Amino acid sequence: MLKNAVNKALSCTVIVAIVGFSAMAHDQAQVQKPATPVTPLGSAKLHHVAISVTNFQETVRWYQDKLGFRVIFRRDLPQLSTQQAFLELNGIRLEVFARKSSFRVQPPVTNVPDDLLIQGYKHLAIVVDDLDIVAAELRRKGVKFLWEPRVDEALKLKLCFIQDNNGNLIELVEELKQTKFSSLLASVYLNW
Repeated sequence: MLKNAVNKALSCTVIVAIVGFSAMAHDQAQVQKPATPVTPLGSAKLHHVAISVTNFQETVRWYQDKLGFRVIFRRDLPQLSTQQAFLELNGIRLEVFARKSSFRVQPPVTNVPDDLLIQGYKHLAIVVDDLDIVAAELRRKGVKFLWEPRVDEALKLKLCFIQDNNGNLIELVEELKQTKFSSLLASVYLNW
């Protein structure tokens, strides 16, 4: 009789534990769900960046040969006297337009800080794993650098600026990782 009572008690305990763990898991799943977007753009992500040029074929070739983009779509739009291409590199899409009689409103940039005097879109920024290796390869390919690689400590970035064959700015960025020592210092400081 005592044995049956102990078995029933153990069975009840196991069932209560399973139900309890299931409820806890359910509650945690409820807590860990991503929040519903607050704005209509809550799920937005960049689709592409577009540039307009006069030398369509040369520009498409430049992005292919110098940076490794590949053409994923190309067409003529005769009703607009325009050529269009989409190029892609690791999920980065660039749309290139060339329209007859198009013109540049501002001269190509010759100095990165002075470019900030002109309002409007400034540059395309691309993240790379090792900026020094990328910069060496681009130099070998004859790419024009406006800023050599440099470190921005505040942003924890190594960056440089290059120009495409039309003078458009491209920023290359390496996200710097914290060293174990700097992480340790931050930890000590935050727990002080």
